[in-house]
Amino acid sequence: MKPLSVTLKVLACTIFLLSLSSLAQAQATRTWVSGVGDDANPCSRTAPCKTFAGAISKTFIAGEISAMDFGGFGAVTITKSITIDGGAAFASVLASGTNGINVNLQVNANDTQKRVVLRRLSINGTGASGSVGTSTGVRGINATSFTSLDIENCYIQNFTTVGVDVNASGNPLVSIKDTNITNTVTGVALTTASGGVLTAVLEKTRVDNCATVGVNVKDRAFATIRDSVVQGTGVGTGVQVSAPSNVAGVNMESTVIFNFATGFAAGSGGTKADLSNTSILNNTTGVSTGGATVNSHGNNTFAGNSSDGSALNGIGQK
Repeated sequence: MKPLSVTLKVLACTIFLLSLSSLAQAQATRTWVSGVGDDANPCSRTAPCKTFAGAISKTFIAGEISAMDFGGFGAVTITKSITIDGGAAFASVLASGTNGINVNLQVNANDTQKRVVLRRLSINGTGASGSVGTSTGVRGINATSFTSLDIENCYIQNFTTVGVDVNASGNPLVSIKDTNITNTVTGVALTTASGGVLTAVLEKTRVDNCATVGVNVKDRAFATIRDSVVQGTGVGTGVQVSAPSNVAGVNMESTVIFNFATGFAAGSGGTKADLSNTSILNNTTGVSTGGATVNSHGNNTFAGNSSDGSALNGIGQK
């Protein structure tokens, strides 16, 4: 009986190892989606999948999903390092009654980078253009667990809460570049849990038609906003930094904020901001410091505001 028992154990181990090998072979480092694909396919270039959700399970950690043509490839939850590239087709994610893309990377010893890249995507909450109230999408991108998130050359529109909502623990890094975010309640919201620090860069990004705040930098978040435009509809706040019992900060360079009730607002506590070569135009109130330290490098422009608002701490050009 003993030799039989050993034989059965060896056989069980062999079957287990073969199943792992089969699973690894089922995943590829590069997969494809197409408007005429099928999620039953292996997601190869010659047999693409139909949706991002279908392709992600067949893509290895740190792999890439690419769109071959125009199509709506569905909302997706990302649980591992991956790149999703919409390609020349500028692939679409239509989110009705849900978030467009969830970034919630799981603990995995084989995924030490925890990095997500979203490139050349149109993420749409399916609302009518110009009217947040008719949208049904909740958040364009909802990022709650990752180490590094890059959003490049994307168009995010028509969401009932936030275009890009980042609330992640640890010390996450966020980059938003060459991206348009429009027709949301808040364009971008950045914060992290106690003990961590979020660092974000928004570059060559346009945020407009937001019902409350264009860019909201909250607890333990520090953002650089560079070469960007934040445009309002006469209400709300363009850029807001607020952390009444924590710390938060904004460094704004070569950026235009115009047509809000308040162009730039800073809260009290550990909040600070530095403005350089920034234009604050045609707002009801240009700047509201709320007791925070807001430094000016002496090269900012204020024009067309009903009131320029709070005085800035002039520290001169450097």
